[in-house]
This record gives sequence, C-alpha cells and structure tokens, in this order.
Amino acid sequence: MIRVSKRLTGGSRAKVSEPQFYANKAVQEYAQFKPTPITLRQLLFYERHRTNERLLKSANYVRQELPIRIAHRLRDMQQLPFIVGMNSHILTVYQLYLDAFERLRCCKPIETLGDNARFCQTLQHSLQDHLVVIPHLALGMQECQEYITIEKRDNFMNTLLRSRISRRVLAEQHLVLSGCPPVVTSAANDDLPESGKTMVFQHCKAQQILRNCISRLEPKYPGIKMIIQQSCDVEFSYVLDHIEYILYQILRNSLCHTKSRHPSHLHACPPIYITVCANDTDVYFRISDKAGGIPASVYPQLWSFGRHGNFKNVKTWTGTINEQIANENDPAAAQLMPLGMGLPMSKVYAEFWGGDISIMTLDNFGTDAYVRIPKLGDQLEHLDEEFSASDLHSQVDSGSLAEHRKYFVIK
Repeated sequence: MIRVSKRLTGGSRAKVSEPQFYANKAVQEYAQFKPTPITLRQLLFYERHRTNERLLKSANYVRQELPIRIAHRLRDMQQLPFIVGMNSHILTVYQLYLDAFERLRCCKPIETLGDNARFCQTLQHSLQDHLVVIPHLALGMQECQEYITIEKRDNFMNTLLRSRISRRVLAEQHLVLSGCPPVVTSAANDDLPESGKTMVFQHCKAQQILRNCISRLEPKYPGIKMIIQQSCDVEFSYVLDHIEYILYQILRNSLCHTKSRHPSHLHACPPIYITVCANDTDVYFRISDKAGGIPASVYPQLWSFGRHGNFKNVKTWTGTINEQIANENDPAAAQLMPLGMGLPMSKVYAEFWGGDISIMTLDNFGTDAYVRIPKLGDQLEHLDEEFSASDLHSQVDSGSLAEHRKYFVIK
C-alpha cells in the first residue's frame, strides 16, 4: 500500500545526504509499482472530448502516475556507482527529482476544478524547475566517464530521457486540457490561435513539417539545395516538437557536413534529397547527402551520449528546435554549439512512440538517414519497463490509484 506522508516543510532546497540518497522509504514503496503506459490516441481522445469529468480523471491519473515514474528514476540514480551518484551534478538532478516526487505524492485527490487549478500550478512549477536537468546530467556523466562504462552510461541516459519525455508529455497535455499554457511551446504553433496551441496533434503533415524545417535552415546554409524528391502528403499522429526536432537535426547535420566538404564552392554543392513515403501503419523519411560519409572511427559513437559539447555554460535545455534556433541566432550562445545531443536525443524521441532512426553511410561518398514514425498513434510509450495485463491495473492504495489510472487508460 502507498502511504501518503505529511507535506515537506520549508522553502529551501536541502542538500541530499548519503542516508537519504540510498534509503528513502517512500521512493522504495512507489518504485514497487510499474508505470501505466498510454498511447497518443488516448491522449488525443481526452483532448478532443474534454469534459469536466474527464479533466478530473486526467488530473488524478497524472497525480498518481508521475510519482511512480519519478520513483523509478530515483532508484536508477541510487543504483549508479557510488562515485557517480555522489557527483555534484548528479546530486542536483537527484534533488530536483526528489523534490518533485515529494511535491506530487503529497497532492490530495483532485475533486473540483479549483483543486485542478492548484494542481496545474504544481505541474508548471515542476516542469520549470526541471529545465536545468539535462545540462547537469550531461556534465555529471562527462565528469564521471572514467567510473562508468559507455554501455551503462548510455542505457542510463536513454532510460532517464524516455521517462523524462513521458512525464513532460503527460504534464503538458494535462495543462493544455486545463486551459493553462504549456511550459514548452511547440515551434510550429506560433501562428495558430491560442485555442489551437496543443501539445499533441492529431494531424501532423509530413510536407508541412519538412517545409518548416527547410525554411529555418536555408538562411544558414545558402547555396545548398534541399529537394523534396518524392513525397506523399502523409498525415499522422505525433508530438510535433519531437518529429520537428528529429528532422531538423538530421537535415542540419547533412547541411553542415556538405558545407565542410565543399567550403569554397557552396553553389556547386550536391543537393540534399528528401523522400517521404508511407504504408498502412508507418510514415518514412529518407534524407540523402553526398557529404563524404561518416568515418569508421565516428560511426559507432553516433548514438552515444559521451560526446557532449559546452554544457558548462548552458543553464537550461528543452530539446526543441525553437530553443536551438534561438541559440544559433545568439552570437554568445552560438559559440557553445553544437552540444552533441542532436542525434542521440533524436533517436530517443523516435523510439519513444515505437519508431526508429537508422543511418547508412558510405565513407568518402555520402549518408542516408532513415526515420520511421508510426502514424496511427496506437503505440504504447517505450518506458524500458516490463508490463503485463495484470500489472497495468493492479489494485493498490485501497483502489484509488488503480481506479484513476484504469479509467484514464481505458475509457
């Protein structure tokens, strides 16, 4: 049974002590329960058919689900090698997660719209606080690279980032349902009326997303053509921030390497070709360049989180192209680029909803990048957890947790 303890007192953030780090009873209790994964289609159903009753069910699902997901990540940090876990940056991340865990698990059941308004303030507070997590995490892993294997580091980062995406999607979606502004705004939503600024879109259009990315990159790489060679106007369900980030990063990498290979003849550069096609279940993007390919010494590290750039001077990181474009246009921030997170984060985004990215390269010739995105929105979140039908709706906390989670997921 999950026991709700008294709310923590005091406004200052205490430094994590060693006993608290390794022996937090509440974290251990919550980490015994498995998260309840959802699909984009379920999120979209609540968005399109919102009622006060469904809003309160959504609030209670998020209220109960987020502490469980955070507890799993706190346990992961507890299981890091001691010298890694005691790194000051990792401790900062741990404390942020612990604060959010305590804040959320102490929220009382949400029964009225007034309760929900206060809960939304708690969500916004947590989302805003956690904008500093990725820079601290990157620096911590960088400083501890000799104490943890590459495989364990990348597995830890992938799991933590997937869980982070899942919590942010749940929190931001509920904020949108409640009429509150999300903490991270989708880049392509700027021209939409306020009522249309939603976190998850039913109809992402492949050609429109590509044109948005191309229009943002063309001024930075004049003379290098990006040609949509073959494209059907596919519509699919996805988080717009994620698919834009994936395509922007791959196109930007192709442009950057094409420019490096032909520094004196930009107007004679071979173009970058883009192909879009789809079947009944998936949409595919292929981005092809003739930028010389990827050296054999670099290729095995494409998806590794060990090549972080200048995160020491980066305060916050949201993983959106709006943020990256703002940094690229700021002379001071541009000196810190690239940060080395583009391709690894793109793969996390793609795999989160059941998609994939693969890269084929011919050294001294060029590279083809393939992105596969499920277009039906019926794939469960990829949380790196094992599930079974009996686990998903297990009866805990006198039925309240199971009830709120079950109603949101099924109805």
